[in-house]
Amino acid sequence: MSHIDPFTHAPPPPAGTVMIWQNYHQPAQRAGLDPAFIPLDGTANPRTEFRELALFARAYHSGRHLLAGHTGILSAKFGAKTGIGGAAFLDFIAANPGADVYFINPFPQNAYFSFNVWEHAEQCHPGLTALAQQLLWRAGSDICLATLGRNAADTLLYANYWVGNRRFWDRFMDLVLRLLAAFEAMSAAERAPYLALDDDYADPVPKLPFLFERIFSTLLLDDRARAAAPLRARAWPHTRASALRAADGPHEYRLVRAFGEMIDEIDRLGAYDARDRALFAALAAMKRPARR
Repeated sequence: MSHIDPFTHAPPPPAGTVMIWQNYHQPAQRAGLDPAFIPLDGTANPRTEFRELALFARAYHSGRHLLAGHTGILSAKFGAKTGIGGAAFLDFIAANPGADVYFINPFPQNAYFSFNVWEHAEQCHPGLTALAQQLLWRAGSDICLATLGRNAADTLLYANYWVGNRRFWDRFMDLVLRLLAAFEAMSAAERAPYLALDDDYADPVPKLPFLFERIFSTLLLDDRARAAAPLRARAWPHTRASALRAADGPHEYRLVRAFGEMIDEIDRLGAYDARDRALFAALAAMKRPARR
């Protein structure tokens, strides 16, 4: 029996609206989905090592991302990870017109420990940056992760919790599809490090999803630095208080309280000189290994 494309279950909305699917990969998850989103049956997702990316590719190739002005696919854990309801996220989008993409980072406290998503990767998943750089080169990208710059709150995201317009989808999927093609072109031996399970993570997850969840922030930084007309991104307005609430344990909480004002001022000035980088390096050394 052939699997019915779950995207066909959603009726086309009026033009100019926002359409957000919420993926579930186990039937029991459906009952807990946010009523503000459209359920998306991902139980037959053939490439679970890519998480939602396989669904993103299907939506993009089918043109379903064009059913509304802004569309997105969120995981079943969206509410649990962000603490934000779907209605509030939709209200945020409606109240801030004009952006190409809207997003919410479920781990705002990480902005206070790591200079960018790849320095954070080396804290949590050692060796991931080298794997990502190799894949970028094979995909024909000249993005250099070693010189990428600072991911402050306006570009920081550790998940695919975004809702974008056609302009954003085209930019994002162009890079993602090239990376996926480069990965598929590798030999089994070359793919093995990307598919190796992360022994320190709570779930049996390969390294590959942790690589792809950092592509959003990578794209925004690179695009901002080089594009003539950079993408317009609008981040959910986290505060230091929300970063403290998201802190994973007392150690993270104390670090945000102790250094939060200093990091916020560094980001406000935006210079990121040698002293600023030294502070981030020191914070990374103080931070116990995280699992993202």
